[in-house]
Amino acid sequence: EPERPKTHCEHHRDSVQTTSPEGYPLLGAYVPQCDDNGQYVPQQCHSSTGYCWCVDSRGQERRGTRTPPGTPSVDCDRPGETRPKTHCEHHRDSVQTTSPEGYPLLGAYVPQCDDNGQYVPQQCHSSTGYCWCVDSRGQERRGTRTPPGTPSVDCDRPGEGKDFTQCTFICPSCYF
Repeated sequence: EPERPKTHCEHHRDSVQTTSPEGYPLLGAYVPQCDDNGQYVPQQCHSSTGYCWCVDSRGQERRGTRTPPGTPSVDCDRPGETRPKTHCEHHRDSVQTTSPEGYPLLGAYVPQCDDNGQYVPQQCHSSTGYCWCVDSRGQERRGTRTPPGTPSVDCDRPGEGKDFTQCTFICPSCYF
């Protein structure tokens, strides 16, 4: 029986550089997993990072299916059933962005969530231009709000370069 031609998945898998020119294994490369028929396995995992996600028949990641290591993965055989929505995703999806007639509503703040459904550390209100840092629950971190046109706070180091004690002393009743 003649050998069947390589599938897209097999070409993709075989094209990944897994060894150095000297023949040593390269760590960290994502290698697609193909089934016995050469099709993409519905759930792909990156062995170095532990992240897993679902793919379509062309190997394209299906949005909203990526899960971090140590968390329950999505059942890729049930396309409609993805992981439960996170707080950020519920918050984002609850914002009214259109009128009852279907026209876009301007001025609504819509939270930004990352690929895993967590709040992006820096949130910005597109209509006003203000940006601020949030904690993992989406709560604004005090003293991080910046007006449009000013450098935003580094949300990894929000207090750097500011003396909050002095600010409070000058204006004890102000909210920063």
